[in-house]
Order: sequence, then C-alpha cells, then structure tokens
Amino acid sequence: MKLTDAIGKFVNYLITERNYSKHTVFGYSSDLNELYSFIARKVESKNPRVVLEYIDERTLKDFLASYVQSEEHEYSRKTISRKISALKSFYKFLNRKKIFDRNPASGLIFPKLQKKLPHSVEEKKILELLESSYFGDDIWGLRDRAIIDLLYTSGIRLSELVSLTVDKIDLAGCTVKVKGKGKKERIIPIGSSAAGNVAAYLNRRDKYFQDRNINYDQSVVFNSKNGQRMYPALLNRITYKYLSKISESKKKSPHVLRHSFATHMMNRGADLRALKELLGHSSLSTTQIYTHVSKDRLKSIYKKAHPKG
Repeated sequence: MKLTDAIGKFVNYLITERNYSKHTVFGYSSDLNELYSFIARKVESKNPRVVLEYIDERTLKDFLASYVQSEEHEYSRKTISRKISALKSFYKFLNRKKIFDRNPASGLIFPKLQKKLPHSVEEKKILELLESSYFGDDIWGLRDRAIIDLLYTSGIRLSELVSLTVDKIDLAGCTVKVKGKGKKERIIPIGSSAAGNVAAYLNRRDKYFQDRNINYDQSVVFNSKNGQRMYPALLNRITYKYLSKISESKKKSPHVLRHSFATHMMNRGADLRALKELLGHSSLSTTQIYTHVSKDRLKSIYKKAHPKG
C-alpha cells in the first residue's frame, strides 16, 4: 500500500473512531506527511511511489535524525517526541487493522523530557473571581461566569465544554456527562454554584435570542453572540480575559482551570484514582503529575512552619 493512502486511513481513524482533537490530528498528519516528503526526496523520480514496504527502522531513525541535526531550525525534544508518537500510533493502527504486518517504529526511543509541573491559580484567587463583579449582569456576563465556574468545578477539557449539550447536563443533580478522548463518556459532579450559574444563563438565553429574532443553537449549553456553538478560540479569549484579573502568569487558558481543579483536589486529599476518573485520563501515570504539585506544597508548608525547616 502507498504511504499516502495509509496516512489517509489513519487520519480518518483518528477523527471518526478516536475522537482526537483537531490540533492532535493536524500534528500527526503533518508529521507523517513530512515522513513522505523525506523519503520522496531520496527517490530520483518526479512522481515517487512511496510504499509501506520501503520503510524500515533505519529509515525512520534517519527521518528523526534530520530534525535533531537540522541547521535551519532548532527542534525541541517535545517536538521530536510528538513525531515518535505519531509514528508509533500510525504503525499500531496499521497492525491492528491488518493493513501492514510489520512495525518499524516499535524500537524508537523517546528522548528524555524535563517534566514541567502544571500551572494552576491559587484557590483563594479563583473563589474571589467567581464572587466578584467582573462578569457583569448581562447575558454574556452570566455566560462567562458559568463557563469559568464550570471549568473550575468539573475540570473538563476545552473541547468537552465547547461540545457540551443541554441533554448532557443535570442541573438538579449537579452532574455533567462528557465525551472525552477515545469517545469515552464519563459523568462528573459539578459545584452547586456552577449549576446555579449555568441555570441563570440558560434562563436568560432563550428570551435574549428570541427578542432579537436570532436563530440560535438550542442543543448546546453555551452559545457565541451569533447564536451558534462556541468555538475554541472564543473560549480561550474568555478565560484569558478573566484570569488576567487575578493572575500575572502568561498562561491563562481553560487548561489552567483544569490544572487548578486537579491541584486543589489533591491538596485537599483527593484519591488519585478518583481524580484520574474525573479528569478522563487513560493512564494513572498521567494523573500522578499532580502528586508532585502536592509534594511541593507540603515542602513549602514544612519550611515555613518547622523551626528546623
């Protein structure tokens, strides 16, 4: 099979079966298309026919080495790691679907990455923000307050909030059902304040759009000003706007609120396995990063409180 055809099948699989984000799909497809271009440049033909059988482990290692040794750009270890992830996922897919029976990517080794602790905002500051008058009382202030509160009290991802529909949120029971990576559904409890803020927004929403004769999407929880489903860039702007009121950090994305949710849960003694389920992580090792955050906090408390600290 031609490499380009195999890449097309893999990208379709990521979108339709794995429910990967557009960002991840774009990254993986770009990496694999770069592999095609790398091999094609070696073939002395105007229209090279690059087939899977042509590619062995040495080819993949040479491809990765071209980035390590690049004189034009300095590629980070994280970038190299993502390319290795793309290759490994690609060949696992080919093997699993019985498209190709070899896996030349199995021996590739990830470069050692320096673990960065996730950035979070202080618990006190977020609570002060949610109780502040920064949001205003119009429909968009109600919407934004509900968004910030829901992100912080549930820990859901940006993509999960954007696609959240009215039938998946139980305001009386204070829960939401979201579909995460790999199309796995999970039910998450939310704060009563978040449920109240979402209800306040939804109660005002219908009249707002109907009074202005705007055709709006009634199936989703959060709308943009034109009545349609929110989009990621808008959600990023909203969180940046309000987190700027309480934080001087450069990072003010929805993911910061997700990290804050997890960090504050751990600080208050949450069980690691329970937190894994709430966050929708596929592996406990991903959740364990928050234990390091708690250890740092404990060390800080120890140094301040102990006479020999």
